Amino acid sequence: MQQPKQFNRKKWSINLKSIDFLSILIAYIIVIFVFASASPVFLSIRNFLNVGQYAAIIGVAATSMTLVLVSGHIDISLGSMVALSSMVLALFMPEDSADIVGLILAILACIATGALCGAINGFFITKIKVNAFITTMATMNIFRGLAYLTSGGKSITLSNKSLGFIGRARTLDIPHSLIIMLIALVVFWLISKYTVFGRRLYIIGGNPLAAHLSGIKVERSIMAIFVINGAMTGLAAVMTTSQLGAALPQGSAGLEFQIISAIILGGTSLSGGKGALIGSLFGVLLLSTLNNGMVMTEIPTYWQLIVTGIVLILAVAIDVMKNKRFSMK
Repeated sequence: MQQPKQFNRKKWSINLKSIDFLSILIAYIIVIFVFASASPVFLSIRNFLNVGQYAAIIGVAATSMTLVLVSGHIDISLGSMVALSSMVLALFMPEDSADIVGLILAILACIATGALCGAINGFFITKIKVNAFITTMATMNIFRGLAYLTSGGKSITLSNKSLGFIGRARTLDIPHSLIIMLIALVVFWLISKYTVFGRRLYIIGGNPLAAHLSGIKVERSIMAIFVINGAMTGLAAVMTTSQLGAALPQGSAGLEFQIISAIILGGTSLSGGKGALIGSLFGVLLLSTLNNGMVMTEIPTYWQLIVTGIVLILAVAIDVMKNKRFSMK
């Protein structure tokens, strides 16, 4: 009689060490404990759903940005890309709430704008060979300037209320934006783990020269992930505009640093070749819960900025120390 196959625990278990699961979990528990002690309503299900709703924007952008960092690159133009894409969405948005076709076209134009911005970044990085940080620092200013230019420097309030279905509506009390984030995380987790494209990004981030010598089209892969990252940023712009009910040329300033902080806290390395989507998810939840708790306990805005800055520098410092320890082994 054929013996039944034994369950391969190693195959299905999560590699806790690779995503720094324990450290994130401990930090998350500490954050929850501190704010639960300060606010009696912090631990309510309603509040955690609210955290998920507003974390979804960072979470959606973090999915593709994780793979950008894995490939050994970075994009600090995300906030400006969201602002510009939001302006395009507002300009294409039909006034009639019943015009579903017009609404879909406006959303597609918004996502396409993000993809175009990503393609511009990818072009300068892969073809002109400009450093990714320098490239995206320059385009951060260009995209922000274009956002102001297209709107005349003014915010655009949306008269069409149908877009609110994406960012503010709920089904069974679960925010639609949270559902979108979870779907995006699953899709990019599958891409990173089970596709040739995803595995190539890890190889490129670990050793781009070896990747090139092995026959991998490095430039094509980098261009592709920047275009994908731009498209996901465009989707984040749709969600942002939907939640606010308006497009703001000055909006989403500093969003890129929140995203990068969350990803690094989740175990992705700034030097490339290492990272996991589930780690990015925990990083997003940690930062979003921290921001929510500071607002609920009425911590002044300037202290919120200080705490956010401290978290960013700690995340980078931890990444640097881990890389040094790894290189010494």
